[in-house]
Amino acid sequence: MRMLKKELWPYKIVLDDDDHCHDIKQVEHWLAEHMGAFMERWNTVYLFHETHFYFRNQKDANWFALRWS
Repeated sequence: MRMLKKELWPYKIVLDDDDHCHDIKQVEHWLAEHMGAFMERWNTVYLFHETHFYFRNQKDANWFALRWS
């Protein structure tokens, strides 16, 4: 399983794809609109049944979790 460097991406939120309640493209669009381009303040790792979203700061991770969890 791929993992990102914790020093760069210390905060992680996992969305379970089995729930089918999240359209990942919609989530990524929201992230780009509110937090900028991919790999600036956020990053992702796609797995078979879930997607891991990583953040550089806790405020962004909390905001994401409130919106999508």
